[in-house]
Amino acid sequence: MRTFNPIKLLSLFSLLLGLSLGNTLLAQDQYKLAAKPELKVKGTSTLHDWEMTSAQAQGTAEMVLEGATLKNVKAASVTMKTQSIKSGTAKMDDLAYESLKASKFPDITFTLTSFRALDNNRGLATGNLTIAGTTKPVTFNVETSTKSNLVQMAGEANIKFTDFGIKPPTALLGTVKTGNELKINFKVGFQPVASYTKN
Repeated sequence: MRTFNPIKLLSLFSLLLGLSLGNTLLAQDQYKLAAKPELKVKGTSTLHDWEMTSAQAQGTAEMVLEGATLKNVKAASVTMKTQSIKSGTAKMDDLAYESLKASKFPDITFTLTSFRALDNNRGLATGNLTIAGTTKPVTFNVETSTKSNLVQMAGEANIKFTDFGIKPPTALLGTVKTGNELKINFKVGFQPVASYTKN
């Protein structure tokens, strides 16, 4: 007949509790893009610098947090409508949409391929950016923070029109020329939609 050994039972319970707490500290969660993201494209021209913005996008992400610190982003994708980008000037918008082939390629997408966490809540997010039907790898320098279960990210990257097979737009019979270099900035928040502990 087996004898009850409370010490062994207590040890087993402690081990299981420790494993459970360890998994809780490193939670892998599903997130979706929160409302009102801030997306900007900045460029230059022979007339003046310019900026186009959008507050419309959809996206999902799978993130790993340790407490309030973002440790990793396992997967992420963001899609925005090309014609959601606005400059405040209808003529400039039309010129941009024509250059971006918006009627044929209505979406601009970014799909994460890797994320590397750095110190001071910074990171490098590399992924495939698709504009006007052409896909190129792009790395964003990002800063992250968490507040009330909302993971906030701000980042920027430099690209060129010609990287995506786009000729820099011109206006007024070619007298106004747009520079080839562009800067993309974003500020977004991801909110959890479901969570599960990592095995």
